[in-house]
Amino acid sequence: MTVTKLFLIGNFTAPSTWVALIIAFILSYIAIRLKFGKQPVSRFGDAIFYLIIIWKLSVIITDFKIVIKAPFALLYFNGGMFGFILGLVFVMYRTLLDWRKGRIDKDMLIALFIGAVSVQAVFQVVMVLLNEGSLIARVGTAVIFLGLLFFIWKNVDSNGSHIVQLALLFIAAHVFVASIQPKGLMNPPLLVTLLIGLFYTMLFMNKPTLEQTDGGKLDE
Repeated sequence: MTVTKLFLIGNFTAPSTWVALIIAFILSYIAIRLKFGKQPVSRFGDAIFYLIIIWKLSVIITDFKIVIKAPFALLYFNGGMFGFILGLVFVMYRTLLDWRKGRIDKDMLIALFIGAVSVQAVFQVVMVLLNEGSLIARVGTAVIFLGLLFFIWKNVDSNGSHIVQLALLFIAAHVFVASIQPKGLMNPPLLVTLLIGLFYTMLFMNKPTLEQTDGGKLDE
């Protein structure tokens, strides 16, 4: 959805995207904690932390001159979509590395996938509520993402047998939603969904390796 509103928080003005993202992180964190327990949600929380830190600090790369002249700019600015994607890629790389080294098991991967889907779905719905736009785009976005979220939460299982199909469904649903939104397929959040969906599709298509990681240890 297109940003049409800004929110004043103290002396700080935040776009609706920031508000929606914070709400999405909080609600998804709570949901993962209730369904999967303490250890998976701790990992999910770490992923959120690294994503936000890299997103904020990436302004050093995107606006180096501003940061040099005014270091406090780090508190008010971020690296934009470039920084967000950079943070996301770091989180995915760290997840892949830990998976290969047996530091995370299949159950935790499932929790991380569900958490990522939940963040995107809740973000999209909150953006609909916070911003203005055409009725078709707003209703279509909310209905499809809420339906997708319910369907994925209902159909996920402890074996992860349907994760590949659910990841591809996640991508397909967002492609359709993007087609009815103002920016069309040139929509930054769609890129995020593509990266997440393809990443987990790749991981869960490698079933023998995933079976090895059950219990958190690779076979020697």
